[in-house]
Amino acid sequence: MLYQIDKNFKTITANPYQRKNYLEFAPCEALKPYIRCFWHSKYKGGSAGKSLVIPDLCMDIILYENNGYHADFCGINNRSFYSVNTDKEYFGIRFYAWTITLFTSDTMSETLNAYECAQKYFRDFSNRIAEEIICADSVYEKKRLSERYLLKRLSNRSINSSVLNSVVYTILHNGKAAVRDLANYNAVSKRKLERDFLDTTGVSPKQMVNLIRYQLLWQDAVRRDFNVFESVDKFGYYDQSHLLKEFKKYHGLTLTEARKAVSYLSHFYNT
Repeated sequence: MLYQIDKNFKTITANPYQRKNYLEFAPCEALKPYIRCFWHSKYKGGSAGKSLVIPDLCMDIILYENNGYHADFCGINNRSFYSVNTDKEYFGIRFYAWTITLFTSDTMSETLNAYECAQKYFRDFSNRIAEEIICADSVYEKKRLSERYLLKRLSNRSINSSVLNSVVYTILHNGKAAVRDLANYNAVSKRKLERDFLDTTGVSPKQMVNLIRYQLLWQDAVRRDFNVFESVDKFGYYDQSHLLKEFKKYHGLTLTEARKAVSYLSHFYNT
């Protein structure tokens, strides 16, 4: 079931196509159900700028050197923001929110929109391997070291079944899922489901459903044949106004602005 999520639902960023100074690398087969990607960015003088970060249902460990070795942690987001790209080299590990607790013994209950030292949630990673990854000569060596560590951490852990089942159910129903339905589907109380979601993902079941629906909508929206009127019914919005309002709440841009900002659509809009 977990592997089906990876095959059928890949979360995307504000610009999911190839970008200058930023590359994504798929994890090895064994980690694909748990890790969205490894990523690398490098900016030099004159190329720094801002990048829009949208809710992608993921959490990141971000490694870089700046007067010492640093490992930061970015929790799940339910709002967009701009990251400032400075003259540094970054390497990141992007986890799906519903699988990240497989790699740490800590709860994710306070990680919504958090950005802090990775030591707080990933002490073993920070102490054992972070510096070695940062000092590695190439991005491929960084990836190899990260995968070796993550595979070892994964060995004796299991995912919360109620959270996993709820995520799968919500995806299969295009984001049209009530918390009551998810609780019944898992044969647990709504209160128990709320606790499971908060501890595992940092958000409530309702927040997760809304974020999945937003991501599904955005994945459709980056296609050239996207039809907003069809999407209203497909994703269970009340009407077009409701869809557009909800999209902007999460994305920070209107749907038209967001589509135009996507690299391959820029030419399409200008022809």
